[in-house]
Amino acid sequence: MSSVSSPYRALLARPGAAQFVFAGLISRLPISTFNISAILMIQIQYDRWEIAGRVAAVGVIVWALQTLPTARWIDRSGQRKMIPLTVAFVTGVAILIATAMSHGPEWMLWLGAAIGSLSGPLGSLTRARWSHILDNDDDIHGAFSLEGALDEVLFVAGPALVTFLAYAVHPASGLVIAAVGMSVGMALLLARTDTEPPASKGTGATGLGLKVPPGVIAVALTAAALGAMFGAFDISTVAFAESAGHESLGGAVLGIISAGSFVGGLAFGARKWSTPLWARLLLTSTALAIGFTALSFAPTLAWYTGIGFLAGMTIAPTITSQDSVVQRLVKQSQLTEGMAWLRVGLGAGVAAGSWLAGRLIDTEGYRSGLHVVAISAIFVAVAAVAGIYWVRRDTLRGRPRHDDVPPGGPHGEQPPMLPVV
Repeated sequence: MSSVSSPYRALLARPGAAQFVFAGLISRLPISTFNISAILMIQIQYDRWEIAGRVAAVGVIVWALQTLPTARWIDRSGQRKMIPLTVAFVTGVAILIATAMSHGPEWMLWLGAAIGSLSGPLGSLTRARWSHILDNDDDIHGAFSLEGALDEVLFVAGPALVTFLAYAVHPASGLVIAAVGMSVGMALLLARTDTEPPASKGTGATGLGLKVPPGVIAVALTAAALGAMFGAFDISTVAFAESAGHESLGGAVLGIISAGSFVGGLAFGARKWSTPLWARLLLTSTALAIGFTALSFAPTLAWYTGIGFLAGMTIAPTITSQDSVVQRLVKQSQLTEGMAWLRVGLGAGVAAGSWLAGRLIDTEGYRSGLHVVAISAIFVAVAAVAGIYWVRRDTLRGRPRHDDVPPGGPHGEQPPMLPVV
């Protein structure tokens, strides 16, 4: 265990690293909880899934449209521009809660969802900081593995937690947690100015715009398929537990599978890989497809949980491989925007996967939802194979290093690296 934790201890011992990792984690709560919390609150208050679905669709559309422009804005102007976006998010949450609690008109719910979806590139802020303070591929691989493991905890455990709270505590509990998490996390994150990447505005650096490397587009497609798997997975797992007569165990099962991803992500990041990055993307995507296809045929909830833990170990490594490709292919001054392409793909996939699985479960039962999980996982591998030519070609060229500000600080000084023991 010590050999697994040692690289992370060294990374987190860097000045400010542990603080921005913790702050970034809680500030990302809306990524996995905002949509599902809004859906649950609206369904409970209005008793109509149709309204909840329309409001969620508005939120996803606005979120997808804002992600790339806000990411480019953050790259150019600095991460402190997240302050007005945080205010917008909290305002949107307040409108949603006030409207739903008073059974207000649907157009007010649309307004709240739209404003609340102006949340900025939450998933990219800490990765941009890691890429700024590190200048070694092995270290960046370890840092991104840690972030991928933490992301997976949010994606799997977050919806389970807010679902429980919505029914057991208060319909708006999940939205309150998302708003508090983003506000507190962002305050803590922005206080660490020593690890913040410098703004590119005024340096002559340009955003990606439409000049997106083909390798990034290829990986964004694998992220979309992975998002569809996530969206179908949450709802199908809960439906399986309900069908087995153990609806109260749905959250626990999701938590165990999330733990598998966390363990897999840490183990993957602790190893120094000699395998090229493009091959790691292919291997992790294929392993994920095999694991979640097997999971869809689990005969009982106990088997589902055991197979799920093993399948879950492939999730964080796949996310890490996707993020690492983008980190390799874009300049530091474009990293937040580059990562946003993955988050757009992931978010769009989650919306499509949850919608399709929910529709099929209503008409044909939980097993059809699990088939959506399996097909989506297979598409992750198919997309990786289809795009591997461009990923291999682009990553073998190496990351652009003609940034205006060298990694490690405005004067190119790298914080001292602690020995890995």
